Amino acid sequence: MNIEIERRFLVDENNLLLPKTCKKISQAYLIFDDNQVVRVRKTDSHYQITYKYKKSNIHRLEFEYDIPASDGEKLLSLSQYHIIEKDRYYISADIHTWEIDVFSGINKGLVIAEIELSDETEVINFPSWIDKEISFDDRYLNFNLCQTPYSLW
Repeated sequence: MNIEIERRFLVDENNLLLPKTCKKISQAYLIFDDNQVVRVRKTDSHYQITYKYKKSNIHRLEFEYDIPASDGEKLLSLSQYHIIEKDRYYISADIHTWEIDVFSGINKGLVIAEIELSDETEVINFPSWIDKEISFDDRYLNFNLCQTPYSLW
């Protein structure tokens, strides 16, 4: 079973130096409610469909599968919500790799750092560029950002 334990934080951009390379991500939400989502994602030229089921705000079951580009493009076009656009950067710190998402489009100005953990109680050594934790603030969940974009807050 695929388990995702993830915490999310806002980033202090004044203390962050991003790597030169990133992955370009576009993602759309097809179906969601308070506990589950079905999303399609394009990362560079690679497509995946994902089902996530929420066990808690930081603990989810996640099932992700590669799909053909033609299917991915069609599924992206079927979403009735805003497409999430972001550049994803990877920064290693201690034993973890942080994923830094710099949003563009209708969520421009938002920068979020995510860290995947092996356990919900795992202790984290925070880099200087980590700001406020948002793991329990549902406004920052991507499926909520596709409905109520950051630029409209």
